[in-house]
Amino acid sequence: MRTSYALLAALVALALLPAIASGHAERATYFVDPAKGSRPEMRNTGPQRVVCKRDSRALIKQSWKGRGPVARRHRKRLTKLLRRCRYRHIQQAVDAARSGDRILIMPGLYKEEPSRKIPVKDPKCAGDEYWEPSGDNHTEDGRVPTYKHQVDCPNARNLIAVIGDSLLDDDRECDHKCNLQMQGMGRRARDVTIQGDRIKQDVIRADRADRFVLHNVLVEQGGYNNIDVVETNGFSLTKIVTRWAKNYGILTFTSDNGLYDTVETYGSGDSGVYPGSGPEGHCKRYGIEVTRVNSYGNTIGSSGTAGNGTWYHDNRFHDNAAGVALDSFAPGHPGMPQDCSKWTDNDIYSNNVNVFESDRDQYCNEVPFDKRRPEVVCPQFIAVVGAGFMWYGANQNIIQGNRIYDNWRSGMRLFWVPAQLRGEQDPSKQSDTSNGNRIIGNSFGIAPDGSPAPNGVDVTWDEQGLGNCWQENRTANGGPPTSDPASLPTCDSGGSHSPVSNPVKTAAEAPCVEWNPRTNPDPPGCSWFTTPPKPGS
Repeated sequence: MRTSYALLAALVALALLPAIASGHAERATYFVDPAKGSRPEMRNTGPQRVVCKRDSRALIKQSWKGRGPVARRHRKRLTKLLRRCRYRHIQQAVDAARSGDRILIMPGLYKEEPSRKIPVKDPKCAGDEYWEPSGDNHTEDGRVPTYKHQVDCPNARNLIAVIGDSLLDDDRECDHKCNLQMQGMGRRARDVTIQGDRIKQDVIRADRADRFVLHNVLVEQGGYNNIDVVETNGFSLTKIVTRWAKNYGILTFTSDNGLYDTVETYGSGDSGVYPGSGPEGHCKRYGIEVTRVNSYGNTIGSSGTAGNGTWYHDNRFHDNAAGVALDSFAPGHPGMPQDCSKWTDNDIYSNNVNVFESDRDQYCNEVPFDKRRPEVVCPQFIAVVGAGFMWYGANQNIIQGNRIYDNWRSGMRLFWVPAQLRGEQDPSKQSDTSNGNRIIGNSFGIAPDGSPAPNGVDVTWDEQGLGNCWQENRTANGGPPTSDPASLPTCDSGGSHSPVSNPVKTAAEAPCVEWNPRTNPDPPGCSWFTTPPKPGS
C-alpha cells in the first residue's frame, strides 16, 4: 500500500508539470439539461440561405456528370437553386440566419476570407471580462476566452461561428440561430471544402447552438479543432470528412442529445473524434451516439476526457498510434471521473503508426503549425503506440462484441489514475477510477477472414479496481485472451476486488507522464513511444 501511494505522489508531481498536454483548453462550461433538448433530424423544409462560389455551376456539372436521369435531375435542381445564391461566404449566411433556417452550401472551396482578416487577438475583446483562467495548463498565459468573447468577437478565434445564446439572460440556453442546419449540396462531402487558416482555433464552432446540424462537407486545417460543438443541446454531425487539424477533427464538449454518423477523419495531432465531458447519464442512458466513423492516421482514433454516456457502434479505429482512449486526468473537465460509455461491434485494429519518432519530433519543433505540410501529424497528446483500447481512469464501461486485432503492444490497456491528477484531494476518492468495467464477448487477435492477427498482449491491466471483469472473449486458437496478469477475473465471480494497483506496473507507467512534445519528447525509462515488434515477427 505504501509503495503504491508513493508512486501516486510521483505521478501527481509529474502530471502537474506545466507543459503536459491533455484534454483541451476551454472556458468553464456546464452540462445542458437533456430533458429540454432532442437530437435534430435533417430537414427538407424551412427558410433557405444559399451560399456559392463563382465556380459552383461548373463544379455541379462536374460532380453530377453523366446522361442518366438521376444525374440530370440533380444538375437541374442544383442549377435552379444556384439562382437563389446571395452569399459568397458561409459566415455571411450564418450572420443573416434566424432560428430554423437551412444554409445550403454549393460545391466549392470556402476559405472565409472576411473571417481570416479579423485578428486572433481582436482588440475589441482585450478586456479582462473577455478572459478567464483556464484551470489547466493548455494555454501559454493560462487564460481562455469567456462566452462573452464568443458573442462579441465570434470570428477572432473561429472561422465560422454559430453562437446561439444571448447575453441578456443567464440560462445558458439557445436564444437565436437555434435549429440551424448547414448542408453541403455536393454529391460527396469533398465537393464542399471548408478550409481553415491553420491559425484560428476552430474552423466551425457551434456554441450553445441547440439542435445544430452539419451535413455533407469536408472541414480541414483547424488551428486546434476542425469542428467544435460546445454546451449544445442537440446536434447532428453527418456525412463529414475532417482532416489535418492540429488537435481534434471533431470535438464535442458538455453537449448532449448528439449524433456522429458517417465520418471519415484523419491527420489530427490528438484525436480524430472526441466526445469529451459527455452526457451525465450515469449508466441510465447514452446521450451521444457515434456510428460509422472511419478514423485513421491520427495520434489517437477516438478519445474523451470524461467521455461519459456515449454509445460507439459499427466504427473503425485503425492505423493510428493508438485506437481509443478514455481518461480521467485532465483538470477543468466537467464530469470526472469518466463513466458509463458503451462500445459494441467496433473494429479496433492495426494501431501501430509511430508519430513520436525523432525525425518527426525535430520537424514538429522547428516548424510552426501554420507552416507545416498539412499531411504531417505532430502529436499533441501522449499515446501508447501499438495499443487498441487505452483506458486510464475509466469506470463502468461496456466493451462487447468488438473485434480487436493486430495492435502490436496491447489489444486493450486498463490502468488506474489517482484522483489527485484531476485536482481532487479527498483521500477517500483516490481509488475512484478504473472500476466496474465489463469486457464481454469480444474477439481478440482474429482478422475479418478468421485468420490469426495477434495483438502483442490482448489485455494489459494494472490489477487495480473493483468489479472489472472479462468473460466469453475469444481468440484465434479458441482459448482465453492473452493477458498480463496471466488470469483475469470473470463477471460471474463478481470481478476484481483490489483498490490498489500492482506497484511494478504503476512504476513502469510513471516516466511516460513526463512526455512533452517540445521539451521532453522521449522521456527516459518510457517505452510507450517506440514501435513494438509485430507479434510473431
